[in-house]
Amino acid sequence: MEIPRNSLLDWPHQVPAAALHCLADTDFLLALELGPPDWWQAWQEKRLEDMLQWLKLPTFSHLPIQRRQDYRAQFEATSPRVPPEHGRLVTFQSSGSSGVPVRFWRSELATRVNVSHYWADHRRQERNLHASMAVITGTPGPHDGSHMELVADNWLHPAVQLGRYSPQFTMQEHAKWVCDHAPHYLVTTPATLSSIISLIEIHRLSAPRVWQVLTSSHTVEPALRDRARRVFGASIRDRYSCEEIGPIAFQCPYSDDYYHVAVANAMVEVVDHHGQAQQPGVAGNVLVTGLHQWATPALRYDLGDIAALHPHCPACGSTVPTLSNLLGRKFFLLKSPTGGLRHVRVLAEHWLGCADVREHRIVQTGAQSFRVEIVLNHKLKESERHALNGMLLRLIGSEFSFEIVQVDAVPWPQGTKRHEFVGCQE
Repeated sequence: MEIPRNSLLDWPHQVPAAALHCLADTDFLLALELGPPDWWQAWQEKRLEDMLQWLKLPTFSHLPIQRRQDYRAQFEATSPRVPPEHGRLVTFQSSGSSGVPVRFWRSELATRVNVSHYWADHRRQERNLHASMAVITGTPGPHDGSHMELVADNWLHPAVQLGRYSPQFTMQEHAKWVCDHAPHYLVTTPATLSSIISLIEIHRLSAPRVWQVLTSSHTVEPALRDRARRVFGASIRDRYSCEEIGPIAFQCPYSDDYYHVAVANAMVEVVDHHGQAQQPGVAGNVLVTGLHQWATPALRYDLGDIAALHPHCPACGSTVPTLSNLLGRKFFLLKSPTGGLRHVRVLAEHWLGCADVREHRIVQTGAQSFRVEIVLNHKLKESERHALNGMLLRLIGSEFSFEIVQVDAVPWPQGTKRHEFVGCQE
């Protein structure tokens, strides 16, 4: 680690305890991952045993699958209780991307472990934390001006960090802002990244050279990775997480296809529709257990995601469990008439090539039918309807039908997340 120049005079007496704790946690997490597999296995077994004893629950193998509705009911019906060493409890909530918003308690210990995992990933991905970083998400909150300067830590991340509240600006404004500020690292969602790239290409903006794009919240498709490399010269480094548990898996530094499970924070299972473990490499439903989330326990928690699980990483040989074919939420996948699931993304240039579409949403209403909601500044022309229908048939599939409906505004659900494609509503 390179010590920031303006902190040299403070060492050793004025080093913040929180920074030292974070560095120690980071070293432990990486040692656990890089050591022999029996290290993390023994550690997980001990943490799980301690948690189940505290919660007075049966053995792990006898626990039922926990659905999102069960998790919400648990919060409403029970009072949180954790050992004193877990620290103070704070309530959080998820945005309810699956349609079922939840609230939960999280301890200071769980928060500390979550944060340390992201610092460990900076080390794993060899990021230079003296380089600039721009963040475009829904978490900084509304602010004055084009962005807010995030609080830096001279000991951990001394570089300039600019935060921008995603819903506060148009995608075109985001694209211009990224080009103007030219960050070395860009943090955002795959959907926002896709729109920014499209608008840079459409308006022929001068794209900056970006070292890495850090993504989360949605599935990253191979085509988006190719576009990020072409436009920014950047690799995408994705993180798989959920609000209730925190980090679940991090993309392998050597592969776009595999994600190393965060074994110091979560246990991951992949099961079939009957709750039985899938064979290695076979896709199924993802169940997650949070090892530090004792206040509102997530035990064999069904995220509604699809992925395949491997006993180790086929790309780099890491001995921690590894996920592949990470499709994400079933709710946001297209379901074909034969039952297969796949992601769909219609890019800005596809819409704008047919009509001056301001907003759009595609909702699967049946096995072979979709409702397509669009916002225009003028009444939809028949030629535009025909062009949109042809484009959707080409990109989504000729076996489907599309009801194209012009609306004054897309009825987005409450919250900051807007999903432009909603499918597989079961």
